Amino acid sequence: MYRVVLLRHGETHGYLGDLGLTELGESQARDRGRQLAKELAATAPPGTRVRFPHAPTARGTATAVTLRATVVEALGDDHGLVLGGLEPDTHFDSLQFFHDGAARESSGVAKDRRALDPGSGADPDWALEFDRFDTNYGELSKAGGPIDRWLTSTTLRFEPPQIAVYRLWAGIIALAARNEIALVSTHSGPMRAFVAAAIGGDPGEPENLEPVEITLDGRLAEVVFRDHRVVVEIPDRLPPWIAPGYVAGDRT
Repeated sequence: MYRVVLLRHGETHGYLGDLGLTELGESQARDRGRQLAKELAATAPPGTRVRFPHAPTARGTATAVTLRATVVEALGDDHGLVLGGLEPDTHFDSLQFFHDGAARESSGVAKDRRALDPGSGADPDWALEFDRFDTNYGELSKAGGPIDRWLTSTTLRFEPPQIAVYRLWAGIIALAARNEIALVSTHSGPMRAFVAAAIGGDPGEPENLEPVEITLDGRLAEVVFRDHRVVVEIPDRLPPWIAPGYVAGDRT
């Protein structure tokens, strides 16, 4: 069996660019790291490899750095586990937006949007679409408001929720190996879509460092989030309209 824990990044300075964590965000990562270290010490047999994949965003990376450092410190010297290093992984990246011919992390697009001349009256169509997603470029994101609409409204440039679900599954499957655990620092949008697809309904925005736990056993996986616990079949093929290279992380 293989266990994956998806963790939303800690509180960030904002969503108007690719920004790092606040002091509270760092504290949230340390608190979760200490809790996970306690669980590992109690349940993981000696020799278990613990991996630390993370989204390549600043907030995803900062969360993984603090999380791993805290786990290492809390476990001490005689834990018997094999602790891997940090692993940037685009499977677990934030919600993407098609901009300038490439998939772009959405907070970076918000920065580009704000840089446009506000008095020109001729905003490009990509900017108008971004405005419909998040009208004030960040405040709504703190409460997860744009994700409510993203889960139910397909747009021309935002990554569809279905694709986000399949790329998370692709990342989880790529990590899978016997007797290993992966603690993944990722983002709320893909996490929320992943859980909604598994349990058949949207449970709402995950809090910072709140976990989604997935245990793989053969062709089945148990997905646990809050009081939801379901067993699903692991998808072994993509719908024909999804390009395999995209969910495999092959992006510019």
